Amino acid sequence: MAFARRLAILPGGLGGLGSCIGKKLRAQGAHLAILYAPFEASRRDELLEAGYGYGTEGKKKDENEIRTFECDITSPDSVTSAFASLHAEMVAPASNRGPGALLPSILVNTAGYVSLSDMELTPPSETLKHLTTNVYGPMLCSQAFANMYFAARSSAGTGTEGAPPPGRIVNLASQAAHVALHQHSAYCASKAALLGLTRCMASEWGGRGITANSVSPTVAWTELGRKAWGAEGVKEALFEKIPVGRAALPEEVADAVLFLCQDSSAMINGADIRVDGGFTIR
Repeated sequence: MAFARRLAILPGGLGGLGSCIGKKLRAQGAHLAILYAPFEASRRDELLEAGYGYGTEGKKKDENEIRTFECDITSPDSVTSAFASLHAEMVAPASNRGPGALLPSILVNTAGYVSLSDMELTPPSETLKHLTTNVYGPMLCSQAFANMYFAARSSAGTGTEGAPPPGRIVNLASQAAHVALHQHSAYCASKAALLGLTRCMASEWGGRGITANSVSPTVAWTELGRKAWGAEGVKEALFEKIPVGRAALPEEVADAVLFLCQDSSAMINGADIRVDGGFTIR
């Protein structure tokens, strides 16, 4: 399988697009470290079961496949603590298994935040929440991942058998990074900033074994997407703006992410894939 013995870290991987991406990575052999927000703690097992069919009982039977770690991605201390825990539980124990041992090779930043308001009425706290969740959080998680990857890669050696797999960072951006959307000023700004951050990751880390790219979906037909856009009249108005006439399926977004994680995508670095049905070409 394409990602056998590889560790994929997913901030925001407990629901929506995150769980769809996680399931596809797992199906290709990846071990998953899911970072969930403190507000999800009381529903962790429920969300894990709903997203992966992998509740407490399943976790006991196969401890190495999925582990979960509470993490506020907007807190440097929380990110440091979560990555230290996942390293201790998933990376360090594998270091004794020799060539092909588990290595933190994939990071998919799926956690995000959005709220709608007229620009002149957007509270400063909402602007800050968009920026900290959608830009600062991916920055903190990517730094932690990169440092862990560099250390693991250095200790793994560079021989043919012991050569570690490549590093991959994929950031979930949005069509909002490319166009102005009404009542989405803070969201548009944060996702556009994420594209700039991704390019800098690609530039600085590409020569050190990590490629960084982003995926920009249109509205994805997740449970949240259906709730926000599924009402009669609202859905039709949205679909009229998308040349293919529909929203993106979560699986279509996930497939774009997996494509960027493959070994064969090594020369794709600093790119953005728009899974938007043509929304941003008009």
